[in-house]
Amino acid sequence: MQMNYAGAAEVRRAIHDARREVILSMPSTCPVQGQVDIAAARSVSDNMSVSVKIYVPTPSSGRADRLDPGFAELLKQGVQVHTAPGGSPRMAIIDRSVVVLARNEEDYSDGALIGRRLPFTSLLARSLTMRPSADDQEEEFAADDDELPPVSREVLRQLSLGAKDETAAREMGMALRTYRRGVAQLMETLHARSRFQAGFVAGQRGLLQ
Repeated sequence: MQMNYAGAAEVRRAIHDARREVILSMPSTCPVQGQVDIAAARSVSDNMSVSVKIYVPTPSSGRADRLDPGFAELLKQGVQVHTAPGGSPRMAIIDRSVVVLARNEEDYSDGALIGRRLPFTSLLARSLTMRPSADDQEEEFAADDDELPPVSREVLRQLSLGAKDETAAREMGMALRTYRRGVAQLMETLHARSRFQAGFVAGQRGLLQ
């Protein structure tokens, strides 16, 4: 087992090399702009084969809209943003085989330690991504049944209208891949097997009002 020191450029490169999944853990609701890990994750979010998830502590107010507004832009790009109880260090887990642990919790200005194929990597990833108990109050921004963010509501509206993906993506001002990823995430959230069913379930729950 070995972890090597890496600078910001190597952190960025490690995230860029993701083939399946990027998980980011942020110990504080720090500004989104200028962050090495977030910028790198944003750059791979257009790749349909790579899932990007960011975990941030629940704001003290308990309301998701108190988070940095930069997260709204990430949602538009297909990044999944979750809130969860704090306590995790700032780190990135790439393809569940690479761990990048920041030396400074605020950012990666002091570099990081990178470990590859460590025996506990999968366990670390599961601890972040496992579904919480009812008392944990985790919120998945793109999957909140009662208060969907505007982007998710618009995707649902486009589905209900039967708009073609190209037309819907153009109207929403987002890449086609990003729109399709948003559709897939909503279908998973609503436990829908088809787009029609997703629109029907959304209507039944009053999510289109």
